[in-house]
Amino acid sequence: MALRHLIELRGRRIIAPVLCLLVSACSGGTDAPDTQVATDGEYSTFSGGPPGGVLVALLDGEPDDLNPLTYSSYPANQAIHLMFRSLARRDSTLSGYQPDLATSWEMRDDSVLVLTLREDVNWHDGVPVTADDVAFTIDRQRDPVVASPRQADVAAVEEVTVVDSTTVEVQMRRTGAYAVNALLEVIPVPKHLLQDAEPADIRLAPFGQNPVGNGFYRFGRWERGQQLVLDVNSEVPEGRAALDRIILRVVPDINAALTELLAGQGDLLRVPSEHSDRVRASGATELYVAPRVRPAWIAWNTDSPPLDDQSVRQALLMGIDREAIARGLFGEVGEVAPSPIPPTLWEHSEDVEPIAYDPAGARALLEQAGWHDTDADGVRERDGRPLRIEVDFISADPVRRDVLVAIQSMLSEIGVDLVPRAYERTAWVERLRSREFQGSSWGWGWGPGVVGPNAETVFHSRSIPPAGANFAGASNPRADALIDEILATSDTIRLRQLWREFEQLAIDDAVYAPLYLDPELFGLHSRFENVRFRGIEWWEDVPYWYVPLDRRLPRDRTQ
Repeated sequence: MALRHLIELRGRRIIAPVLCLLVSACSGGTDAPDTQVATDGEYSTFSGGPPGGVLVALLDGEPDDLNPLTYSSYPANQAIHLMFRSLARRDSTLSGYQPDLATSWEMRDDSVLVLTLREDVNWHDGVPVTADDVAFTIDRQRDPVVASPRQADVAAVEEVTVVDSTTVEVQMRRTGAYAVNALLEVIPVPKHLLQDAEPADIRLAPFGQNPVGNGFYRFGRWERGQQLVLDVNSEVPEGRAALDRIILRVVPDINAALTELLAGQGDLLRVPSEHSDRVRASGATELYVAPRVRPAWIAWNTDSPPLDDQSVRQALLMGIDREAIARGLFGEVGEVAPSPIPPTLWEHSEDVEPIAYDPAGARALLEQAGWHDTDADGVRERDGRPLRIEVDFISADPVRRDVLVAIQSMLSEIGVDLVPRAYERTAWVERLRSREFQGSSWGWGWGPGVVGPNAETVFHSRSIPPAGANFAGASNPRADALIDEILATSDTIRLRQLWREFEQLAIDDAVYAPLYLDPELFGLHSRFENVRFRGIEWWEDVPYWYVPLDRRLPRDRTQ
């Protein structure tokens, strides 16, 4: 059932505006394959494929900031991980880690984590990466004045000591598996370029607009509102990535982006499932599937009445037919998010009890909370105030828009007036950070291996802004205590018990209303070889990709 039909069946016929299919002229028309024919061999690149080629990734938004300490947007996350190394990276199991900037890590004396770093990695300006950079980054990331969105990743750190140029000792206040994993995901920044910036001003430092990294790709240029260009780092010790350049092109409208992909003007796009058949049938584009770890939810601002009332939050979720939304959006591949924690993660418990679709029960809860429709206008009120709730969403996201329109129709049946509010991405982010919203529609990508710190980031009271990314203001003492114990525990059986209790509590608190799991579908031009999507992000395996010499397009020549 299409989501539009779902809306009509709910008693309101919504006609969304038809979006024009725009074709970008950036590449001067559709590229034809290069007529040069050659055979691939073994090359001194990371993947063994021939050097050269360009990947044009189509993003729905622009990075907010390119400083690993301070960025908060998904587009920035992609660019930063291409330009910078973390201490370690997730392996193919999605729960273990393998060396990246750190060659090894081990616990000593039960509370000291010893990190041993590589000696052969330089910043892109030629300065060697050393233990001083790692210690500086950890100290800045845990500084509340900096207010890093990833402050929770280093919350277990008590003190950092530089032993020598390749050794760092980290005194930990807790040493559970998640605390170590979270620390391994730290992305060091160059001390020599940021040490003069005051912690309160580091977000505004020029570095965030012109970063110097140490990864497979280096910053090239940033054409605001259009694209970010990254060039290959030819001095990577393991061997340079095969692709010469990655262009992160900003195409907010999904129809325009899909047109670019299918016309061959773009190479990579995260594809909404309703368009997957078009991508499969295109002939020039392959469809890849990554693990689902991203629940779409509505975050309720618990400081904004009536959303400070748990019974109201529960009633709202009980009034939403999530199964109909998931099926309406994605067809047979649609999957309800029964909990804020995705079922694919080890931390999820099969026996938790989700909040079921129950309009009658929702009405009863609202009645008990004092919300009555005394004037028979279809909207409940209390003390003269109507039960009207505004929900922010990004104007360029038609899926979130359509979902909210469907939810608006559903909640009208229980006497709630839900009002979707569209904002341009920058304004939406600012409202989220400043907690000016009532409800906000977005999604959270849980990081396998760091689910504990992720929970701390969005559920723990100490992560309420400006200290962190608990934008909803979730504040439950029992939840805080469970998260703290989770972060300090290594015993698997005990962890299972803790996660089960926490997950049920998160469901019942209903601060985040989980709706569905975003399908992780990617369309990629078929000329690319050795393509892997082992992880949850496309950028994780890009260094393995290459373009065979006989399949190259004119844009693959960067010189």
